[in-house]
Amino acid sequence: MKKAMRILVAALSPVPVVAGIVLVATADVSGTAAAGAQPMIAMPHNMNAAIDHSVRMGDMAASDTMAVAVSLNLRNTDALQMFLAALSDPNSPDYRQYLTPAEFTARYGPSQSDVAKVTDYLTTAGLTVADVSANRQVVDVTGSVGQMEHAFDTHLSRYQQNGREFYANDIAPALPAGIAGMVSGISGLDDHAVRNAMARHPRAAAGVRGETPQQLQTAYDTTSLGNAGGQSVALWEFDGYQASNITTYDNQFGITAPAPQTVSVDGANFDQQPGQGEGEVELDIELVQAMANAANTFVYEAPNSDQGQIDMANKIVSDDKVSVTSISWGACEAASAPATIMSTDNALQQGAAEGISFYAASGDRGSNDCGNGTTSVDYPASDPNVTGTGGTSLTTGANGAYQGETAWSGSGGGVSAVFPAPAYQQGGQMRTVPDVASDADPNTGYAIFSAGQWQVFGGTSCAAPMWAGFTALFDAKAGTKLGNGNTKFYAIGNSANYGTAFHDVTTGSNGGFQAGTGYDDVTGWGSYDGAGLAGALG
Repeated sequence: MKKAMRILVAALSPVPVVAGIVLVATADVSGTAAAGAQPMIAMPHNMNAAIDHSVRMGDMAASDTMAVAVSLNLRNTDALQMFLAALSDPNSPDYRQYLTPAEFTARYGPSQSDVAKVTDYLTTAGLTVADVSANRQVVDVTGSVGQMEHAFDTHLSRYQQNGREFYANDIAPALPAGIAGMVSGISGLDDHAVRNAMARHPRAAAGVRGETPQQLQTAYDTTSLGNAGGQSVALWEFDGYQASNITTYDNQFGITAPAPQTVSVDGANFDQQPGQGEGEVELDIELVQAMANAANTFVYEAPNSDQGQIDMANKIVSDDKVSVTSISWGACEAASAPATIMSTDNALQQGAAEGISFYAASGDRGSNDCGNGTTSVDYPASDPNVTGTGGTSLTTGANGAYQGETAWSGSGGGVSAVFPAPAYQQGGQMRTVPDVASDADPNTGYAIFSAGQWQVFGGTSCAAPMWAGFTALFDAKAGTKLGNGNTKFYAIGNSANYGTAFHDVTTGSNGGFQAGTGYDDVTGWGSYDGAGLAGALG
């Protein structure tokens, strides 16, 4: 068979600049579906750097089956960035003029003809198209390892790193020249990244111990903001829950929230047999209800994979059921191939255009998110379209009266290696996290009913639903969606209203960074004073 020459694409995908990537020319290869027809173009940023620090164990079995998400580029990306900026500018005619999913897709989404060209190639190459996302951003395909290697002109191997086995492509995937420019990422050729739940539960409680909904509402000053009736919150989950545990929590505290509704992604539904992440899912539901006890809760459940993450993000923004999304799962930025992050970010940009507020836990390893002794941060918390939520240690008095907070040592925070500093952040070249914070110390944690017993939970995964609950309260009271709150939060942080809107956390460290006056890489701007922040947001 005639060899097909790979041509390296030097231009980056039109999403935030990916730092620290060296593009290296690859050798000629053979066996492509389009050999002799079109040159094959190597796709940048679609290899996981973990293989450089792992031991190759051998080839993948050609007959093994796998699933891959092929993500398509957005269109008119410069105009999109200007529109996203205008949504937060009170002087712009586009201020809070959010789009519907159909409007976003018409303006910025991949075209139907591009989708047809990509799917035609994939099916001709022997793969089965399992689904195309409603917003046309993702084509999910299945096939054998041999078919994947053939379609993407790559090779898959088994690796071992620190005792854990994973598979990955060790040659950059390629696509024919006629469609390569339409594709931003091919996710699922490796399974290195595993999203971790950011929950800490050090002990079961003999009865109800930890902060209760009433105490939290008092401490964070939300009692005057109503109950978020008519609002809906999405939870971004990779496990399931037992409805009976939620009922017990609600009955204990007199909460009358609608029953949570599970939304399956890629066929996942873990509720019949929740796994080790059950506590995470249940605390997310319960803490949203603790703060916004009349809001609807949609629990999106996806497989814990790159494809699962991308498909869940795209389903949330395509469904457009909610104004707020809480994310308590993540992995250090280096765990995923950069293209996976880019593809997820595309969906988050759509969410921002629709006015969806995203809150993500910043991690529970302090400044060492990758666990390898280096300063690193967690994704999706580092995404510019997401508000990263760090952790504090809360002290309360009688009936939950706020007395103060210090930085929790586990609060994830630092400098992104992927995203440049967005316009709302000043003073550095790269994005920093977290943006805000809330109680996350397991020793000053939350009363949660999970797996049939009362437990005390902490972790930055508690901060994300706390902020999501506040935002649902604000949206209901204001009669509009806050959207990406970061621009507003940073403006308030630099204004005379800072002291009444936020609790500035000035003491404590996460290892590599120290809390201090104003913004810091441990607690961001601090936790919210609900009534004060709602007033400052207008």
